[in-house]
Amino acid sequence: MVPVAFRNLNEEQYQMLLDAVPNIVVLIAGADGKIDLKEKKFAEKIIGIRTYSNHFEVKPFYQELDKNYKNKIEDLITSLPEDTKKRNEQISKYLSIVNAVIAKLPLRLAAQMYSSYLSLAEHVAKASGGILGMMAVNVDENEWVGLPMLDPVFYDEYEEE
Repeated sequence: MVPVAFRNLNEEQYQMLLDAVPNIVVLIAGADGKIDLKEKKFAEKIIGIRTYSNHFEVKPFYQELDKNYKNKIEDLITSLPEDTKKRNEQISKYLSIVNAVIAKLPLRLAAQMYSSYLSLAEHVAKASGGILGMMAVNVDENEWVGLPMLDPVFYDEYEEE
């Protein structure tokens, strides 16, 4: 069932937003050619945190996602091409289609979703690099961490919608 905040969407469109999350995780985690267990686990942790610590409108989204995230990510990994370039192109194409769905949301919620996706990408990218394996984005991940296929959405709470 589509949460109230997402009422502008039908079930299929809402599912596309949900499916964008594991796609983002696989894109970033697999950008260097290997999907690191550390990155997958960290993404799972972030999603869990977002079920109770997030914008009011976005919490139900992450609560729904958290219910079967592990299965979704594993199913996605097995269904995508093993070749990194082909996998990244396929995910990028899918995420670019998600732009049309995000555009149907109220501006404030669209901006929250866009920001949430970007933040997740950055967290996943930092999960396995740098000092003691944390806080650095490798070159391959850097190409994708800004999610260039998504149209930026910003909301200024002091401007009228």
